[in-house]
Amino acid sequence: MNTTAALALSLPGTSGMWDFGDYPYALEPLTLPPPGVAWLPEEPPADDLRAACSALRDLAAAGDLGVAPAGEDELERLFWFRWITGHHISSLLWRLLAAALDRLGSPAADQAELSRVIPRYVRAYSAMLIYTGSSTQAIYNATIRPSMYRIHSTFSGTWSADFPAVRSLFRGRRVPPVTTAERAALTSEIELCHRIHLDVAAKLVTNGRSLLQHLVDNPAAHQPRVWSALFDHYFLTSRAPVSAHEVLSQLLRRCKAVAIDIASNGLYPAAAAYESSTPADPAAWAELTGDQELIDIVLGAAGLATGLIRP
Repeated sequence: MNTTAALALSLPGTSGMWDFGDYPYALEPLTLPPPGVAWLPEEPPADDLRAACSALRDLAAAGDLGVAPAGEDELERLFWFRWITGHHISSLLWRLLAAALDRLGSPAADQAELSRVIPRYVRAYSAMLIYTGSSTQAIYNATIRPSMYRIHSTFSGTWSADFPAVRSLFRGRRVPPVTTAERAALTSEIELCHRIHLDVAAKLVTNGRSLLQHLVDNPAAHQPRVWSALFDHYFLTSRAPVSAHEVLSQLLRRCKAVAIDIASNGLYPAAAAYESSTPADPAAWAELTGDQELIDIVLGAAGLATGLIRP
């Protein structure tokens, strides 16, 4: 393994400085196991993962995360970083959700704790939808949307090899067997996630419809295996044997970079010219659009994943 690849699988540094990619808003490749390959151990994650997450949360609480805010000439790079890195975190959250759902059916698992974790991962995914959708409409339609369309005219997040394991959860077909106390909370979070996706599309897409919505209206009879390969290629994702420690290290690296970005630029950067930053459904976004709230949600998901936080 070369030095660059090893760095991308390592824990982030414990200072508040940017250490993701070669410069602020650069990208790193994501390495995940093939779909269906177990990657989360039953035992608690390693101490160094919890220590790194704790240090990151302390830096955020002290206001010690930050870089110079992005200028107007850096906005395209910033929003491209958010698009790719936010989708990386989404894929990792899908993995975490799938693992929690699998364990929910195990008699040896703590059903009450898992039932509290699952809605929080769903909320973190909603936060990532808002984060990846924070581009201006002009940059989205000039840069991001055409890049997907050039790959395939119906390019969709549902093509991810990691999405099928959580498809029924997000489409509301069947509420998993969480405890009665958490059932309403989970249903509410799933509904919120759906409304946010529709709202992001309405804000960004010229005709108000995402490629995903077109695909839902005109479903394919089957999903060719090549679609998952196209998704991975576009989102700089490779499939290889990696340990649970390496997967969670990649999550922490991205959570730190996203926290630094939000702390430095806010969800809606001052240099950006927004047609409107007000969502069509303000109530759906109320608890997710504050900068500190977003940072807390992102780092909270990392805390749950590393075992630092118990719900």
